Amino acid sequence: MNQKIYQLPLTFEQILNLVLQLPAQEQEELIQEIKKNSPKNKDEDLLSVFERIGRNAQAKGLTEEMLEELLTDES
Repeated sequence: MNQKIYQLPLTFEQILNLVLQLPAQEQEELIQEIKKNSPKNKDEDLLSVFERIGRNAQAKGLTEEMLEELLTDES
């Protein structure tokens, strides 16, 4: 078995790659568990999701300047 070590926290892409390595039955169980624990408002549109994320970030102290710094492309 080929093992890969990941540093925490994991990125979304790393999590997705790990899930895709699971057998189909375990993937389905994971999907069902996610659905069971996801927000009840399944009709929430993308803009509403972004607004909710923004409110949560601001409540935790994220400022416009901090966001701009995080989004700056340094390539």
